[in-house]
Amino acid sequence: MRISKITKVVCMALALLGASFPPMALSGARTAAEASEIARQQTGGGRVLAVKPADGGFQVKVLTPEGKVRFVFVPSN
Repeated sequence: MRISKITKVVCMALALLGASFPPMALSGARTAAEASEIARQQTGGGRVLAVKPADGGFQVKVLTPEGKVRFVFVPSN
């Protein structure tokens, strides 16, 4: 089976375009890792203990530098 030059060019262009944008970036949704980093920053550099999906985002459990446990909601977009 022979592949035409146009097909090869289109496939290469789509491959390059897909490699430029991570899948989550296209949808605009945050990942659990992004949510935990946002929550860590909001608590002054606390330690993330848990991340759970919640309605429209993530609930992140953080141990603050002061030793208190806080729950931070991070929206998915």
